[in-house]
Amino acid sequence: MNLPNKLTMFRAILIPVIIWLMYSNNANYILASIAVFLIAIYTDRLDGQIARKRNLKSIFGTFFDPLVDKMLILSIFFAFSDLKIIPLWIVLIVLCREFLVTGIRQVCSKPTKVVGANWMGKSKFLMQSAVIIYTLFFMYFNLAGSIVFFNQTLVFWINLIVALISLGYAGNFLYWHRKEILKGI
Repeated sequence: MNLPNKLTMFRAILIPVIIWLMYSNNANYILASIAVFLIAIYTDRLDGQIARKRNLKSIFGTFFDPLVDKMLILSIFFAFSDLKIIPLWIVLIVLCREFLVTGIRQVCSKPTKVVGANWMGKSKFLMQSAVIIYTLFFMYFNLAGSIVFFNQTLVFWINLIVALISLGYAGNFLYWHRKEILKGI
């Protein structure tokens, strides 16, 4: 297994660590979850850079890198919902978007070519990551007893707006691949 794929698998291992830290009900552990999440984001960036620079692109990496990203983001969003920070229906918008894009990729992929992430998927991941960091800071300040710029209403609206933007990206992705999809039907 090459280094980019090892980094992808390492990121997958970080997911339960982040979730465990989030459920700690301890402000310091929430800060630790932010640090571990930032490491996960960095490994996502790093594995792509290494793969491109060293020409280590693989079908495994093309498929599993975005899959692990989805697992990371969705696990955290489901935890936010379970912790009553955001409503479940917002998470379900994100989940439906991910199923839609994954389905489109599967229909459009061939044995020798996997449809990978594009700029919309990468910008969606960055937006969702920023929302997660913001929401984790909300959790931290809430547990620490000093809510300043971080409040429940703002968390709700930021999460909803990013979920709707990502759904719009999925609609665009569907439009771009409509001919390939129709051929597969």
